[in-house]
Amino acid sequence: MMDWTQRAPLRMTLCAIALSLFAHVSWAAPLKLVIHDDGGNEGQPPPTAGQYGALRKTIETAIGRPVDLVLTRDRQRVADLMERNGADVFITPGSDIAARAVQTLGFNFIAAARPDVTVLFISKGAPIESLKSLAGQAVSMPAAESLAGQMCLAEMRDFNGKAFTARHSREYGGVAWAVTNNVERVGCIASHAKVKETLAASGLKIIYEGRPVPAMPVVSALSLPAADRVAIAKALSNLDDEGPGKAALKPLGVSTFSEGGELRLRALSTWLKSK
Repeated sequence: MMDWTQRAPLRMTLCAIALSLFAHVSWAAPLKLVIHDDGGNEGQPPPTAGQYGALRKTIETAIGRPVDLVLTRDRQRVADLMERNGADVFITPGSDIAARAVQTLGFNFIAAARPDVTVLFISKGAPIESLKSLAGQAVSMPAAESLAGQMCLAEMRDFNGKAFTARHSREYGGVAWAVTNNVERVGCIASHAKVKETLAASGLKIIYEGRPVPAMPVVSALSLPAADRVAIAKALSNLDDEGPGKAALKPLGVSTFSEGGELRLRALSTWLKSK
């Protein structure tokens, strides 16, 4: 039988092994990544998780541990997951959602995509210098809760206060249809809308372009270690859509990521709020 002098080193060895195993499990715990892809609303197929394999691999390589990917088209689900701290990292075209998370939930900014997103006012008429010329008119625009809808409303309010009428549509195609068929004289769509490619064939023109807003922000919950944030930011900003990074960037519909844009993202909520 071992006496206490023999047991003590054994216990210390076992404790060291247990701590080592615990540290390994903690280090290897998967990062939970939520990708918000609201595509599939303009005739294209709905997004699939498989499309984001290259992006997931990029992040896994950067942080040295697995990534569990959750793909959703639901804006409200993204907001709810943020509220519940239900994931580590979020990539969303809803810049307004990301802005609120950074401002009110204490989330950290990681990166934002390029090009920026703007809203385009479309019509059969000639370009205009400002939206003041649309005072008192009705404008067809996306749903009020969407980022593009909020941006269209904010642009109109900047120039006309409440002296306009918003006619909301669930799809960008509906906005273009309303203008093409003279239901409304002017419409407002997002710069990334697929319907933009059909404007010329429909006899429509871009008459005014709104302010640029950071696109596809990447933000993280407070639980994500700073070292992981830095590694992810560097990995994303090093992606090149003309090189190996193309497979990771293409499903997101962006050309690159930048670690800049945090100040503009933080200012977004103030601009979008009702006046």
